[in-house]
Amino acid sequence: MSIYIRQGIIGDISCYIKARSPIGKYTIEGYYNVDTETFIARGQKIYLREFTRADVDEWVNWPPHVDPLFQDYNPPRLSPLERDIWYIEHASRSDMMLFAIADEDGKLIGRLFLRQVDRSKKSAVLGIDLRSDKLDKGYGTDALQTFARYYFEVLGYKVLRLDVAAFNRRAQRVYEKVGFIYTGEHWSSYPPPYFSEVFSEDKYENIRGYFRRTGSGISVKHYDMELTRDRWSERQKYEG
Repeated sequence: MSIYIRQGIIGDISCYIKARSPIGKYTIEGYYNVDTETFIARGQKIYLREFTRADVDEWVNWPPHVDPLFQDYNPPRLSPLERDIWYIEHASRSDMMLFAIADEDGKLIGRLFLRQVDRSKKSAVLGIDLRSDKLDKGYGTDALQTFARYYFEVLGYKVLRLDVAAFNRRAQRVYEKVGFIYTGEHWSSYPPPYFSEVFSEDKYENIRGYFRRTGSGISVKHYDMELTRDRWSERQKYEG
């Protein structure tokens, strides 16, 4: 491993860390920002670092999604005190890990988080969202590939799971590209007014089968997906 001080792309001064992965052929590169004390893994288009309290302020000001089907991804409206509470509650949980996705200018363009972190079984459940104006630009794929490398080769975890809405083919294609495979399906309930447009607007007719009306709102079909360290490692050898 080599470490040296450099002028950082994100923050003023950073420590650059470069280490050979023990199980893969890739070199892990990242930046440890002295000012914010966050570690960053570098992709082709993004930097991955710890999610800080300052990121909450930037996140809640993201532009909303135009498509009502993605309103669940819009950040909540939070006062400064509520932002403090949100960050403390999430960052202090032992079963969660929060990461920020930043572009080359250091701007927060996405969040990546782990829940149900099981350190004994080396597994976790992944969640990711991007700014609405950063979709379809390759940031999501780069972020997931960068994180998978960090998750399996640096942290040493064995299994990464997620679920994705059945109507969200864009996200499914990204997960498939990274190497996730389908393992099952389930239905999740949402209270009104989420997804009410599905049953009233003709443009949603082709995906209406993924939704069900319930007594308390609407249920949405989700697919379960999984990526193992063994599968990830084999894909890197094959793609290399």
